[in-house]
Amino acid sequence: MAVAFITGGAGAIGRASARALVRDGWQVVLADIDGDEVNRVAADIGAKGVAGIFVLDVTDFDGVHSAVRQAAKLNGGLQGLVTAAGGGRNIAGASKVLFIDTVPESWDQMIEVHLNGVYYTCHAALPVLYGSGGGTIVNIASGAGLRGGPPHLRQLHASVYSAAKAGVIALTQSVAQEAGPKGVRANCIAPGRTESRWKSWQEMERMQREEEARHPGSGRASPLGRFGRASDMGEAVAFLMSERSSYITGACLDVTGGIRLH
Repeated sequence: MAVAFITGGAGAIGRASARALVRDGWQVVLADIDGDEVNRVAADIGAKGVAGIFVLDVTDFDGVHSAVRQAAKLNGGLQGLVTAAGGGRNIAGASKVLFIDTVPESWDQMIEVHLNGVYYTCHAALPVLYGSGGGTIVNIASGAGLRGGPPHLRQLHASVYSAAKAGVIALTQSVAQEAGPKGVRANCIAPGRTESRWKSWQEMERMQREEEARHPGSGRASPLGRFGRASDMGEAVAFLMSERSSYITGACLDVTGGIRLH
């Protein structure tokens, strides 16, 4: 049975990805900075679907490498990687400010979590995937990385976040070119406004109404008339991890509900 290592496994997208993959016949190794929550997610998925649990901070290069090696040793290799850590994570000093009001410390922390964490995990996983005979990587980018991000009124350090997520897309494309001849596909998805472990669907709707009341026109609505659900993202990840997408690599799947069409 194929095994996928998932960072941010206790978050909304990581959890939804794990559920979709287990349904499709995978086993998952769940890694997350929140030990209590990742254990609750593992219990919910069930022992048959969970091949390991790690309490992990993706900004710890050595810790990431150690966890990936241990997971591979426990399972005789790995066949997949999903990097879902960092979505909505609080960054000290980050706020809804213009680019000229950002500070280097917050820039560094945003890049460390949202881009370097992906770099560290891919760096650790690729040799394992090669040794397993190939595999699949899906990184979680953002619609903000597709086209200069949301207004600063809506996003903490919007310009920095957009730069980090654009970096994830470019990194994924580079990995796809390098790893393809060795049997590894690498893709990413770009979620739009989606529920997270910190913001429920209802909370997001409330925030949208308040933002629109304060700053008319600041929000962009999906042509589909709703926000994204974590399950929407999980299904996109499962597709890119499956043989149904066997001729797709280096792609970034837009899962914004059409918000980027505006």
